[in-house]
Amino acid sequence: METRANYLMIGGFILGALALIFMFVFWVANIAGGGNRYQIIFDSSVAGLTTGSRVGFNGIKVGEVQSFELDPQDARKVRVIISVTDDTPIREDSLATIKSMGLAGGSGVEISPGSPESPLLLASEAVPIPTIRAAPMAGAGIFEAAPAALNTANAFIKRLDALVVANEQQITDTMKNVEAVTTMLEGKNEEIEQAIVDLRAGAEDFSQITDKLDKNLDELALEAKKGMQDFSAAMQQARRTAATMDRVLRKFEANPASFLFGGSRGAGTAQRR
Repeated sequence: METRANYLMIGGFILGALALIFMFVFWVANIAGGGNRYQIIFDSSVAGLTTGSRVGFNGIKVGEVQSFELDPQDARKVRVIISVTDDTPIREDSLATIKSMGLAGGSGVEISPGSPESPLLLASEAVPIPTIRAAPMAGAGIFEAAPAALNTANAFIKRLDALVVANEQQITDTMKNVEAVTTMLEGKNEEIEQAIVDLRAGAEDFSQITDKLDKNLDELALEAKKGMQDFSAAMQQARRTAATMDRVLRKFEANPASFLFGGSRGAGTAQRR
């Protein structure tokens, strides 16, 4: 009986081991090594990313990171291989980013859905592992531009320092003058305040004078307009008088006797002759 029990235990252990092996092979075939494989080429650091890191699609876990390595052609880039479920609709315009896992620590890969009209990104014989484009890393441009900005700042500081050295004496004299003026003004606060009060009073007086001038100018304008009307009437009267005098002179020139003695007297004188 004891020997039979041992055989049963050994048989049960072997069956359990086989079941575990079968489950492991199934997991590897369907999860770790199964599904669709893609590669992503990141141009910047993938700090926090490890083998087995989460791969999300629109916020849902669809796979994990299988491996990553430096790009043999450009060591600044990192080649990451991921595996996702067969039903994950990764499209040609989908983008991959490195996303922090927050309090859980580490990082993962997040893939955007892309546009519905974009074709699905599928493997082929020529390209067995399609490439998902990596989205530009936030802040990468800042770090790339930092050296140039530092060089510009250093050049500016050097030019400023040279300018200060070249004009050191003038700057010193100017500061002394400013200090002297400040010292002089410190003891004349009351005079300055009084001058400000006087300026305000003068401004008010000037405003009143301006108002009076405006009023007087308006009155002068009215009087000038009235004078022009009177002058125009006088000119018209002068024209009429001149016209009358012209007619009189014409009559005198034409017949002085008739003009001086009248028409009847001129006629009687003519009869006596």
